[in-house]
Amino acid sequence: MSALADKSRRSLPLYGGALLLAIAVGAALAYSERFGGDNGPYILLGVLLASAVAGAILLQWRLGALLLVAALPFETMINLGPLASGMKALASLTLVSLALALLTDQKLFERFARLWQLPLALAVLAFVLWNAVSILWASDKGEALRATIEFLGLLGLTVFIGLLERRYLLLAWAGFVLSTALSVPAAYVLPQPADSDMAVAGRLGPAGADPNTYSLLVAIAFFAAYFGLLRRHSIIAYLLVPVFLYGIFATGSRTGLIALVATPLLAMFVPRLAARLGWRVLPMYVLGAAAIAVIFLAIPSVAEIALERDAALSQVQSEETWSGRWSTWQGAEEVIASHPILGVGAGNYAEAAMDYSEMVQAHSLKKDKVAGAAHNMVLSVASQLGLVGLILFLGLLFLLFKTAVPIAQESSMGTGILLGLIVAMIAGITLTWEVEKILYVLFGSVLALQLHDSARRAPSADKHERRT
Repeated sequence: MSALADKSRRSLPLYGGALLLAIAVGAALAYSERFGGDNGPYILLGVLLASAVAGAILLQWRLGALLLVAALPFETMINLGPLASGMKALASLTLVSLALALLTDQKLFERFARLWQLPLALAVLAFVLWNAVSILWASDKGEALRATIEFLGLLGLTVFIGLLERRYLLLAWAGFVLSTALSVPAAYVLPQPADSDMAVAGRLGPAGADPNTYSLLVAIAFFAAYFGLLRRHSIIAYLLVPVFLYGIFATGSRTGLIALVATPLLAMFVPRLAARLGWRVLPMYVLGAAAIAVIFLAIPSVAEIALERDAALSQVQSEETWSGRWSTWQGAEEVIASHPILGVGAGNYAEAAMDYSEMVQAHSLKKDKVAGAAHNMVLSVASQLGLVGLILFLGLLFLLFKTAVPIAQESSMGTGILLGLIVAMIAGITLTWEVEKILYVLFGSVLALQLHDSARRAPSADKHERRT
């Protein structure tokens, strides 16, 4: 009896705190309409949910990393502006939580130290630091500073994912696959900005997301699920395939369709990987063809969007296809020729290309500000960061694939991640993907798997040394 009494006394503060919290929430709910109108209860619910998530992240930094990955398909919905950014808030909380965990968790600190011994991690760091150094010679230092802060955030994202243990990395990718699958039907429910591609042209993109980038996110989720996470759960994979294929097709993105078709074929040239892909490639193409046929017959409006964009490829002079891309690429080449070694500085491509590219001029006039992109990952890096930055970036990609290929040859998850990297490289031909978050999630995933493999091999090496 005395033990029960002592336990009850120890629980009194917990019960008392829960009671006080319930009273406070009830009082706030009663007066919420006075401060927030009819939306007051919903605003209060959002504040409470955000507070609960923030508290959970501060207690466990891995939750923040998982949420950052899962939120990628809905990034435009939770980003309300340059400052009111849900992704930045998640990243900041995760950073604080990780810093506190490093002070108290010896194993995590040792893993963090091992991470910075990997050449790939050092290559990412060197590339980001060169972006920061480019502020010194950038003409628009404010834009260069903004770009540098963005790259520092991407470095942090790489570290968050790289420090995840294998089981948490699996959860991160499972969350990404699930959220991407949910984002396809959600795109038709979520409110769309009036000037979004989905509102204007009907091209799929949740909450105003760019259809081209979104289609490639869907493609990466598809390959990660079909060839990686769900390799042993083929029924679930086959059920998700039509959703992903519809999502890619409905965006009307030519790059997304090319990546969908070309990625498995390119992966077949990797030694020993063809055996891992095996018989799953042919059913994927058959199922894809069947799904596209059904879309054509059942949803003519989506088929019209795709056919219209594919037909535009024959219009050589169209600004939406070859003429516009050539103008943009020629502008980037002129910028590179004028600043070959150091580049014009991070984030300064649009301002530098104003004198060389008609497309950048037209885009800036449309946006009523200096705006534009090189629409090619290599040209974008070379024009802004010069030959030095390009060497750092190409070296980073070399180390990335050098590390990822052996992992993919032995691991289903590694296979899915390597296919995602191939999608990212295809995307880089026509888009400036050196600033896309999913690319750095892939970087971090390769680092996490490399750390896992090195930790697994270390005990066997120690045993061998003791035996000898």
